[in-house]
Amino acid sequence: MNGTATQTEAMRLKVLSRRLTAASAGAPGAVASSLASAAVLLGVFHGSFRNVALVIWATTLILAVLLRLGISMTSDLTSADEAYLSRRLRLTAMAMSAVSLAWGIGLPVFAASGQGGPVAALACVGTAMFVGVLLMHRAIPVAAYVHIAALGAGLAGTAYMVAGLAAWPLLALLVVYAFTLWQAIQRIESQFIASIGAEIEYAATADTVSMLLHEYEEQSSDWLWTTGPRGNMRDVSARFAAAAGSDIDRMEGKSLLSLFQKGEERDRLARHLIEQSPFRDLLVKLRIDGETRFWRLSARARPDGRMGGVARDVTNDRMIEERVAFMAHYDNLTGLANRYLFNERLRVMLGASEGRGANVALFYLDLDDFKSINDTRGHLVGDRLLREVGTRLEQEVRADDLVARLGGDEFAVLIETRAGMGMLIERAHRFLSVVREAYEIEGHHYRVSTSIGVARCFDGDCDAEELMRRADLALFAAKKKGRDTLAIFEPALDREARDRRELETDLREAIARGQLRIHYQPTIDLDTGATTGYEALLRWHHPRRGVIGPAEFLDIAENSGLIIPVGEWVIRQTLAETAAWQGDFRIAINLSPTQVRSPHLAALVAQAIHTSGIAAERIEFEITEHVLMQQGEAATTTLNKLRGLGARIALDDFGVGYSSLGYLQQFRFDRIKIDRNFVQRLEDDADSQAIVSSITRMAEAMGIATTAEGIENRRQLDLLRKLGCNEAQGFLICKPAPGETFATAEAAEAALADTGSVVLEYRKARRNANQRRGGQVA
Repeated sequence: MNGTATQTEAMRLKVLSRRLTAASAGAPGAVASSLASAAVLLGVFHGSFRNVALVIWATTLILAVLLRLGISMTSDLTSADEAYLSRRLRLTAMAMSAVSLAWGIGLPVFAASGQGGPVAALACVGTAMFVGVLLMHRAIPVAAYVHIAALGAGLAGTAYMVAGLAAWPLLALLVVYAFTLWQAIQRIESQFIASIGAEIEYAATADTVSMLLHEYEEQSSDWLWTTGPRGNMRDVSARFAAAAGSDIDRMEGKSLLSLFQKGEERDRLARHLIEQSPFRDLLVKLRIDGETRFWRLSARARPDGRMGGVARDVTNDRMIEERVAFMAHYDNLTGLANRYLFNERLRVMLGASEGRGANVALFYLDLDDFKSINDTRGHLVGDRLLREVGTRLEQEVRADDLVARLGGDEFAVLIETRAGMGMLIERAHRFLSVVREAYEIEGHHYRVSTSIGVARCFDGDCDAEELMRRADLALFAAKKKGRDTLAIFEPALDREARDRRELETDLREAIARGQLRIHYQPTIDLDTGATTGYEALLRWHHPRRGVIGPAEFLDIAENSGLIIPVGEWVIRQTLAETAAWQGDFRIAINLSPTQVRSPHLAALVAQAIHTSGIAAERIEFEITEHVLMQQGEAATTTLNKLRGLGARIALDDFGVGYSSLGYLQQFRFDRIKIDRNFVQRLEDDADSQAIVSSITRMAEAMGIATTAEGIENRRQLDLLRKLGCNEAQGFLICKPAPGETFATAEAAEAALADTGSVVLEYRKARRNANQRRGGQVA
């Protein structure tokens, strides 16, 4: 009640003050217009000074306008005394009403004193004074209504005196005008009251916001800042000054831009400050006590002409981002260039060779039967061996040459040379030799060999893709010879590619012949251990080659265009098959770049959803970074159409190969799947743990779920859960299996049990842990 009464009192005081201020401000103009109008009429009506009535009228008008002017000039507009303001406002209204009455009486008096031209002048002046109410009296409605009534009556009397009953059209028009002016004054009054109410409410809200911001700054790790119209800091807080390594006295009035190092981001900040335009999460760099720091700034313009915003130190996050960005170009395991950097260097070298006539040679290496080492000795030994292979290869090349790990156990050496083929063969044999030498790992000796395909471009006779194709064909030829050998590309190898074309031909008939099958791999919730979804994985049951995994034929399908019918079959078959399963789980389907490029994909998915009856919210489409990189805007359009149907979109293989962080800004994903390369080293590598933790925290802040791939032991499950990952998928949980394996809850449980008791034990442990946590809360 007290707050309401106080607000009502403030409202009354504000209204009185505004009315009196507006009347005082308009008094000189109103007085001048009245006196000028009176002078014009007195001058037009010759001999008016011999008319006693006009003299009395003029004298009365002058006294009235001087009274109004005197009241306005002697009013204390800064007073907060409600009684005083009320008295002055009443006096002002009376004075204004007196002037209006004087004019209402004066018009008929003038009309009785003249005719013809003077009467026309009288009509003009009278009309102007009549409608002038909107300018001179709008702040005081009572005076305005008196003015309308007085001037309306005066004009009506004048019209009757001049034209008699024939003036009835003018009288009707005067009634319309009077009504219109009356309504206008009422609307102005309503807007006037509403504006004052809004102003009082805004002031109260500003006080509350100021209090909340003060509390926020005291408790938050962020800092508030304010700049004036010229970009100089105002109302600097102690916390902001301390964060900048200074004090309040030095910071107050100092240019905000002077804190930051020159660069594009600082220039953007300067433009925002000049244009008073809002911005968010602008990254700027500065030095504090000799150390480079990174801040993110957000701000918007305030009604008082200042800019107010928030700053926070993101140095640690920035360092992690730079680490992740580094890993996008370099292999996390070996430190060598990855495929992305290799492709970039290859394109640059081939582009330069066209101008210089230089030669580019490519050695494509694939370790022989490396999988057996992983299977028998474990991935830790395999990883160390891969690192050692990379180190040995780097020691055999010049500083300008490039050694890259293209993935798995594949390496590439890229050199620029004009040496003959004999020298290249000698170099390849040297690579075979250094890889062949024994490796000592944890007191044990291991041996591994490699196969090498050698190809070259001479004086720009091929591009990057052609050189890679030649090297790939040469490597395939070396593999056919056996282990620990090399092959040089020659045109005859092209004939051996016919086998791939045969596979392509068979693939064209695979759908019609019912040779394609869908296998599924479950995903579990790391908090409860419960199965949350399945990923659909394609298998080809070839009549001669047996079961063929997607890695062996999807590239052929992608390159030949067969990926479109194959992908359509996978979508339809997966949705139709899983719609009949028990449970409300998520089903994930992989999309290739060619599928995403297809303009008919969204329509196909909509039709498959309608036919199967499955809920669209249960469907999740997975893409890799290659899709966004290759398709760009077209991919974003297609993905938005799929999301419009209700499906979710996941980014697969997150963190390797390309700049994943940039794609998170380009498209809002529902889920990211952390690449197995991070999971492999999770147990004994603090950097991998830090990166996974940063990914999960970043995803949580963006509202994106996370799934880790390639889980192989219980320790990884526990670590991923502690690092904030939501779900996990891998052979430890369950290998991919046909659909009937998971069609019922009992069958799915049996499938998990067949892989060992690890998952069931984990689920039981999580159930017990959650029950204990619930008991403690209770």
